[in-house]
Amino acid sequence: MVKSVNLKQMLADATEDFTTGYMCSETVLDVLNRHYELGIGEEAIALSTGFPYGFGDGGNVCGAVAGATMALGKVFGRTVKGDPAYAKCIAVVRELNDDVAAVYKSSICPELIHDYDFMDPDRKLFCTGIVHECIRSFAKIMERECGVSVIREA
Repeated sequence: MVKSVNLKQMLADATEDFTTGYMCSETVLDVLNRHYELGIGEEAIALSTGFPYGFGDGGNVCGAVAGATMALGKVFGRTVKGDPAYAKCIAVVRELNDDVAAVYKSSICPELIHDYDFMDPDRKLFCTGIVHECIRSFAKIMERECGVSVIREA
């Protein structure tokens, strides 16, 4: 894992990913993986493909939140049954969810985008803000919990 990340560059890369073909969950997972060097393979990006629109248009959690949750799981999750790392992972995922809901009043996709037609360019712009908020929250958590410095300017 890296010692520092550039927040401005992460947000620029997220905007690029999200506006050139990746969906929200893929964008967040890809950007966090690249900038934090999480070692997540392409198959994980593929696994995240079904999360947008509330899990395949199912009316559930925002895909950007799901992508960030996957990245948090990579850092804080467990691979052994009964490992108490579970509690830490749940706590940081809840923090991320709460951070998004504090800004957007929800982390549920249909509630977030209810004022937009899905194909409306304004919806894409709105969702870019949510993608950015997920990246900011992840960066805040990683800075506090793992000591990865966040360069916020330049």
